[in-house]
Amino acid sequence: MTARLISADERRRLRNAQRRVMRARTNDFNWTDPCSRHLHLMADALAAGETYAMLTEEPGFCAETMLAVLESLWKLRAKVGGR
Repeated sequence: MTARLISADERRRLRNAQRRVMRARTNDFNWTDPCSRHLHLMADALAAGETYAMLTEEPGFCAETMLAVLESLWKLRAKVGGR
């Protein structure tokens, strides 16, 4: 895997986002599913400045994962009173 340079400001924002995700993921009321765990793996690799091989090797599968997580998020937001 090839690392890319990430600015100090970007690293700080990414670490903050990763902490928020882990707090949300470990909440007693929050269960994960395979798609959200896969998306988490992709995000952590990219946040570390690494490549994620599946993005190149199986972009359709990665896109399906992302879309499934978005679908779940948006359905939940609609259910709890979002727009």
